[in-house]
Amino acid sequence: MMANSVVGRLWDYRNSLIAFLTPLLLLPLPIVVNTSEAKCGYAVLVMAVYWCTECIPLAATALLPVIFFPMMGIMKSEQVCLQYLGDANIMGAGGLMVAIAVEHWNLHKRLALGMLMIVGARPALLMLGFMIVTAFMSMWVTNVAATAMMLPIVRSMMEHLKEAEAQDHNLQRSRARDTIHSTDSTVNKLNTSAEDLLNDEHMKQMHEEKYVKLSKGMSLCVCYAGSIGGTSTLTSSIPNLVLKGQIDKLFPQNGDVINYTSWFLFSFPNMVLMLVTSWIWLQFMYLGFNVKNTFGCRKTSRSDRQVCRVMQSEYRKLGRMSFAEWNVLVLFLLLVLLWFTREPGFSTGWGSLIFNQERKFVTDATVSILICLLFYIIPSELEFSCCHSGSFNVNGRRKWKAPPSLLQWDVVQKKMPWNIMLLMGGSFALARGCEVSGLSLLFAQTLEPLKNIPPVALCFLLCFIMAMLTEICNNAVVSTVLLPVLASMAGAVELHPLYIMIPPTIASSFAFMLPVATATNAIAFSYANLKIMDMVKPGLMLNLLGILCVNLAIHTWGTAIFQLNEIPSWANVTNATTAPTAF
Repeated sequence: MMANSVVGRLWDYRNSLIAFLTPLLLLPLPIVVNTSEAKCGYAVLVMAVYWCTECIPLAATALLPVIFFPMMGIMKSEQVCLQYLGDANIMGAGGLMVAIAVEHWNLHKRLALGMLMIVGARPALLMLGFMIVTAFMSMWVTNVAATAMMLPIVRSMMEHLKEAEAQDHNLQRSRARDTIHSTDSTVNKLNTSAEDLLNDEHMKQMHEEKYVKLSKGMSLCVCYAGSIGGTSTLTSSIPNLVLKGQIDKLFPQNGDVINYTSWFLFSFPNMVLMLVTSWIWLQFMYLGFNVKNTFGCRKTSRSDRQVCRVMQSEYRKLGRMSFAEWNVLVLFLLLVLLWFTREPGFSTGWGSLIFNQERKFVTDATVSILICLLFYIIPSELEFSCCHSGSFNVNGRRKWKAPPSLLQWDVVQKKMPWNIMLLMGGSFALARGCEVSGLSLLFAQTLEPLKNIPPVALCFLLCFIMAMLTEICNNAVVSTVLLPVLASMAGAVELHPLYIMIPPTIASSFAFMLPVATATNAIAFSYANLKIMDMVKPGLMLNLLGILCVNLAIHTWGTAIFQLNEIPSWANVTNATTAPTAF
């Protein structure tokens, strides 16, 4: 009993014990092996343990390079601090502010309901509609916000669909019973009533089981689509921004190879492919794949009409689009347009024509902050309005006040995930420390035997490892720790860095098996009262499908977009001048 009590107390203090014991247990490494590589390795190991166990907040762990690197003589404090506010960080901050504006004015819900009304109410097509809407929302707002918005809509639709189908069934049974009673004798009527009672109970149970299963499938499709949609744009997922920042830090002469346009051209088709294959698999598991019922022409049922009425009712509750919503929509579209046309790749963009003729002055971060400032300048209404109804000053005149801007700082301060900014900065500082200390070169030399593995097999293996690690650890943490290692590996195996780094980055968002893997999984697990096996069964296959899709993408259109058939001069590898490596 005493032993159990002691163990329980220790377990309660496990975070403090890990935080204190980890640096002490690893301390012999920099003391015995007194090299800059060992010192940097010590910092990397301590941060990796802290991040994986979350014994202290992730953002607090991200600040450890500010302590370790100057004290160990690896980098000056000013150099370390500069890594926390790079171009990728500012671009991410701008994208998040735009997402906050869209959420603040409820524009995302209006777009979601509008798209659902177009798709229709058949269960299979409704599932596809939920996935398309969630994925589309996750491209522009956080996947957590998209999932949290869609799950209540899913529950409402399922409840109305279940109720309408039950009423249809009862009506049909009632008509059949009336027909039988009008022709049968008294004894037959009694027997028929008893049989009807048993059949009704059985049908009721089957109906309940059907909708429990269907609700699970609909909830899972939303959280999975949120993760899938987050891979399609550069600002929609933390690992994407971490990759952008790592490429710019580790390979400063890369010529802006990863920008908003190039990433979208590669990842959007992959997102669509993954979304379709996921829908087919989830439909097979929860609905049964019947092409005739899904796509064939049939009479619209009462339950379908009921769901359509619910969607229309919810859409009408939003009212007409306000002046603020129109402005948010226009600024949002303008941001996307400017991102796409700055350096489109297939032609000269406005960035090169106007600003970047000799050097790269304007980046995607410049565009995002420009649009963000407009949100703070443009008013949310055309006309002046009262502070509040019936408000007068001492002279008896009504007090007037200019309407607030589209976005206010107190709203941003509440909703902005500032921890993400520190986490990204910590990853960039860690990567820079590995490069300065020589640890990256040591990694490259250690990983040189991997040159004998075929590139296709190596890419698949890295994606699989990344996806499995993300099941038990935050994907931002996994990408932060492993992407610098993968950059070193590219030099060791003489492959294009993007060939080694892009597929695992996208695979880090394909964590579908466990509720702890991503925030979207956790929300759906709690909201829909799921069990662990409810996620493991469909999630395992979706993990494999995601890995296959991203490998197909990198070996086809990815090779053409990023010119992966040859090692670029900016990659700083020893064999950069040798013949290109084909896949």
